Amino acid sequence: MFYRLLLCLSLLCAFTFPVHAQTAIGRVQVDPSPYSSLADLVKKCDLIVIAWVDSAHQAYPTGRTIPQGKIVNYTQSLQVKTAIKGTAARLLTVISTGVEPLPDASSPLNLTYPGPLAEGNYLLFLRKVSGSQLYSTAGLWQGVYPIYQGKTIALSNVGFTELNQLSQEEAIRKITAISR
Repeated sequence: MFYRLLLCLSLLCAFTFPVHAQTAIGRVQVDPSPYSSLADLVKKCDLIVIAWVDSAHQAYPTGRTIPQGKIVNYTQSLQVKTAIKGTAARLLTVISTGVEPLPDASSPLNLTYPGPLAEGNYLLFLRKVSGSQLYSTAGLWQGVYPIYQGKTIALSNVGFTELNQLSQEEAIRKITAISR
């Protein structure tokens, strides 16, 4: 009887402690601070990667609201293909903040609350979220460069034009030169 009780208690503790060790994702504040230049972005990022982002995402309520809806933190998995700066695991989890219901793509809310990324290949500039295994895109949209037909796309009015229409090899060379 004693051994059964001991076994039950140890199993209970084994499943309870990891939950407490996890980050409260709904409470994470993503740093929206913009970067003044591409050099500033490159130097202050913890990781710069070319990765495939999965469209599947998890939503975590933050408890905050704005007139247009509830503010939510989203997590998504990404598969690292190439690490340009830093050492990255093959799979990473990225956190972003958005609004539910999701606004139209043209909504100015997306500049402040970008929400989850669409599925696809990206050049991503990432910052480590303190006290967790999570990363966020640096400068919100400044750290996001979709790769379409083998070329990077600098998003209008938010991305650095020096990274527009570069092949992956050209982007790697440019970033490597800046980070020296």
